[in-house]
Amino acid sequence: MAPSSKAERGGPGGKRGAAGGTGAGAAPRGCRDHLVRQLDRVRLSGQLSPRLFRKLPPRACVSLKSIVDDEFLWAGHIFLGFSKCGRYVLSYTRSSGDDDFSFYLYHLYWWEFNVHSKMRLVRQVRLFQDEEIYSDLYLIVCEWPGDSDKVIVFGFNTLQVNMMLMSDENHRDVYVSTVAMPPPWHCRACRRATAAPGEPPAACLRHGFLLHTKFQVVYPFPTFQPAFQLRKDHVVLLNTSFSLVACAITVHPAGTPGLPDTPRPPPGAPHPPELPPAPPSPAVAKAKEFVADLFRRAQGAGGGSGGAHGEGGDDPPPSPPRLRQLHQTALLGSPPRGSGVPPKGVCPPLPVFGVPPDPCLPPDLEDDKISLPFVVTDLSGRSLRLLQDRATAQGQYLTVEQLTLDFEYVINEVIRNDAAWSRQFCSFSDYDIVILEVCPETNQVVINIGLLLLAFPSPDEEGQLRPRTYHTSLKVAWDLNSGTFTTVGVGDLTEVKGQTSGSVWSSYRKGCVDTVMRWLVPEGPGRGVHRMTNEALHKGCSLKVLADNERYTWIVL
Repeated sequence: MAPSSKAERGGPGGKRGAAGGTGAGAAPRGCRDHLVRQLDRVRLSGQLSPRLFRKLPPRACVSLKSIVDDEFLWAGHIFLGFSKCGRYVLSYTRSSGDDDFSFYLYHLYWWEFNVHSKMRLVRQVRLFQDEEIYSDLYLIVCEWPGDSDKVIVFGFNTLQVNMMLMSDENHRDVYVSTVAMPPPWHCRACRRATAAPGEPPAACLRHGFLLHTKFQVVYPFPTFQPAFQLRKDHVVLLNTSFSLVACAITVHPAGTPGLPDTPRPPPGAPHPPELPPAPPSPAVAKAKEFVADLFRRAQGAGGGSGGAHGEGGDDPPPSPPRLRQLHQTALLGSPPRGSGVPPKGVCPPLPVFGVPPDPCLPPDLEDDKISLPFVVTDLSGRSLRLLQDRATAQGQYLTVEQLTLDFEYVINEVIRNDAAWSRQFCSFSDYDIVILEVCPETNQVVINIGLLLLAFPSPDEEGQLRPRTYHTSLKVAWDLNSGTFTTVGVGDLTEVKGQTSGSVWSSYRKGCVDTVMRWLVPEGPGRGVHRMTNEALHKGCSLKVLADNERYTWIVL
């Protein structure tokens, strides 16, 4: 609830003064005991819930109108919230032409926050480069747990609309932009980047790139799970309905591949506080225990190929992991030199073993189910130059790598090798994928594949021997280090009787949520995926406050 300067009531039937604060002894004994219990939980758990103090004193609150000029508010800025570091407040705008067929342009803005003065606009970028978007998008802006150099913005088309204004409920667009964060000061590489007279200060590649991609999802539209999809720093897992794509985005300084850039601040600039090394995450042990439990259940049910052998047992050795992946990388450096702005183009992901003189995708890599095309530009929209080799980089360079898991291949392989009912199986008609766990330390991704399929009844069933519709689930672990996957468990066949596909998927996803919640390890403050959304706008309302709960600061809208 929004903070209020009105006098609050004290104990039952009593009133406090109309002005001034409440005395130390004014709170009822029951309230004080409740507060002591809550603080004792904080001491034991080491986590302070923002729900503990639902109200902030007026001195910790700031009105948005007092720190933003009216011209920006009239321009339609929609404020999303504080960045994870608390230094910036983010907003976005959506604009279009006067024509009914004009498409929308989305821009993201960074405002430097200071509680004692007006916010200063420090960066503005266009999202979803060159995409013609004809409907309002549901936006989610995310930051990785430990990667403070970039944010990633997801735009979802909840209703696909074409040029004839006819709706298509079978496909929905997903737009993704990765944007470099503005630095608190210009690093040495930023100072070396020259800007033309009259232009804003230039930024180096690490602090000044944008990466865009787009894909379509089909029914049943995959859920968005940022807590899992962004759990590993610099890596995003994208569920395209046909495949799971692990996309790694890294900026390297010249001459030292794989090492992060560590520029020093200019003389006299304030130094950021030294953060203590993070203790080992309890999620590592919990994730291992989670996977081990899935293996034990699979072994007990007689399914799965990834379990360990018992001592002196006669079990056959597990089948080797199957590989269906595409590991690609592209190297990009500074924009081409020249007075004009080069035409923007798609930089296709290229094989890791080399770049041909005339970059193009081999015929077997052109399937958009396997790889995602992307556009990489600087802040002004100029396309970055595709490099032939790391050795040719003049200064910093950026690598984009994709590792792809093809769902249909996985489904067929798991059924053929590990399903007890494989001889009954005819074909599958639909599937839905939910991520159950991601362990960033071991690079293991555990997914659950819900499956609708046709199969013959078991031989001991009476009746007509015609295929029936069943649903089941397949649990698979994907190793991002090797690209291989192993079967964790195969569910039994459950006949679908009178259920719609919508009710089947709803029940399946609820079961996945229940499984995840049983194994959920709460993230410590500042260690999870930070999210900001425009959900309130789509619900027809507005946020009451923008809260920075870690620093106990609120902006009242």
